[in-house]
Amino acid sequence: MKRTLWIGLTAAVICALLYPRGADAQDQRRLARMVLPVLKIDHGARMAGMGGAFVAVSDNIDAIFSNPAGLTHIERAAFTLGYTRWLMNDHILTGGMAYNTAYGVLGVNVVTFSPHEFEETTIFQPTGTGRYPDMGDLSLGVVYARKLTDKLSVGSMFRWTQQTLDTDRLNAWDVGVSTFFYTGFRSLRLGMTFENMGKDVKVIEDVRKMPVAFSTAAAMEIVGATGDPTYITVTFENSYATDFADPQYRFGGELWLQNNFALRAGYKANFDEESWTLGAGLKFSMPNGRIVQADVAYSDFGTYLDAPLRFTLSGAF
Repeated sequence: MKRTLWIGLTAAVICALLYPRGADAQDQRRLARMVLPVLKIDHGARMAGMGGAFVAVSDNIDAIFSNPAGLTHIERAAFTLGYTRWLMNDHILTGGMAYNTAYGVLGVNVVTFSPHEFEETTIFQPTGTGRYPDMGDLSLGVVYARKLTDKLSVGSMFRWTQQTLDTDRLNAWDVGVSTFFYTGFRSLRLGMTFENMGKDVKVIEDVRKMPVAFSTAAAMEIVGATGDPTYITVTFENSYATDFADPQYRFGGELWLQNNFALRAGYKANFDEESWTLGAGLKFSMPNGRIVQADVAYSDFGTYLDAPLRFTLSGAF
């Protein structure tokens, strides 16, 4: 176990050295400016606590944001509600529900982004006009997942997003596809997502592209097995985004104690500002088979930005 942990820490340090977070280095790798950056944010405290490396872990309702194919782990029905205090005191609210039917798992999700309120200023009224512009994002998605075999699941999401920029409103549609596969080697599973695929969006007089991203990931237990009183899961994810020249890497780990208390940590390499993350969770099993889980996560965003805090309440019934 110590050897595995040392290997993980060494890999994280190497990635940090190979991919510096300096402004000049990031500017050279930035290819384009995307529309709807809210679609690139990690939603859910459990996922965020593991450095966002959740594509190959997605074994509960949190999969509705990370890898819809993972929703096939839901036995009957599940829900999730989340709150994120984002950068500069912005706020994000998330919600999702999924139900396992005879024809597959159906689900819906919603994300709302509300930036910090600010007063309009002009060259003639530099101290403020008394008017507060209307700003924010609203995203609604429909999700479907189905098992093709006892080892392979596929999923898809169809989503509508509206961004309000004072008097202007941008509307965009996107689709995503994903897979979740048990390899048969111990508990190793692989995940793949191809998300945010949609038409270019016109922003006033400028045309912006959707934040399309392709991710592959692997996860497995290095101590115990899922459902044991104590077990450790490690995961690695590799992502390619259309607005970034180089791949981005995510490392994550999760320790469950007595199967009701979790500690999480993660690291993001080759990102603009994000780096390490921490998280924790509590899970309560009810006598009637229902499960309620509360999670919290902290993400480091460098020196000049407030560190996001995420809180999630979820359950299965």
